Amino acid sequence: MRLVRFALLLALSLPALADDACPLPGATGGPAALLGPYPPAGSPEAAADLAVVLWEQRTRTPEEVARAGSEEELSLEDFAGALAPGFEAGRHPRTEALLARAARAARPCIGTVKRAYARERPYVADARVAPAAERERTFSYPSGHATRGALFAAVLAELAPARREALLRRGAQIGEDRVIAGVHYPSDVAAGQRLGAEIAKALLADRGFQEALAEARALEWCGGAGAGAAR
Repeated sequence: MRLVRFALLLALSLPALADDACPLPGATGGPAALLGPYPPAGSPEAAADLAVVLWEQRTRTPEEVARAGSEEELSLEDFAGALAPGFEAGRHPRTEALLARAARAARPCIGTVKRAYARERPYVADARVAPAAERERTFSYPSGHATRGALFAAVLAELAPARREALLRRGAQIGEDRVIAGVHYPSDVAAGQRLGAEIAKALLADRGFQEALAEARALEWCGGAGAGAAR
């Protein structure tokens, strides 16, 4: 039901920018140039990247695996705990639509970088890696979940400024959980988090997105409370 609702909001939300265009400025080379390449194979940085994945694999707990599994399809519901006890995502349809809109804007940015660098997933590159989440066929760099986690957290922080730190921590955790699950390297996550922050800046400077944000704030969020209680 949650996935169906999010897909519906994604389809109905008005476009902030063209669906096939990354909102980041292209004058400096676009998102691939912004992030630069991942650590090259055989480098100490690449070895450290893999070492962290294998260490997380040895030490991850059932609770961490379950949390990572619950984050496969990100939505407002994944940030409920950071928005205060008792927060109900279903009472914030405009906010859900705003996040769906942000996810749609981020998709071409993420895809551009993945295709530019074509990094293999940890479990493809090394047989020792046993992922605890779905094996995806897309490239590894950058992490799309880390990108959306950082992006969603930044947008929600504009609506609930009193919960900013908790939201940013939650957004970062979503990316880190991808390493715990063995489906991304730490450098994938770091790149995704940077990309998400840059996309958030671009969207928050877009007039149409600003108007949708203001509407969601006025209709669904209590001024100054930051707890996200619906009016």
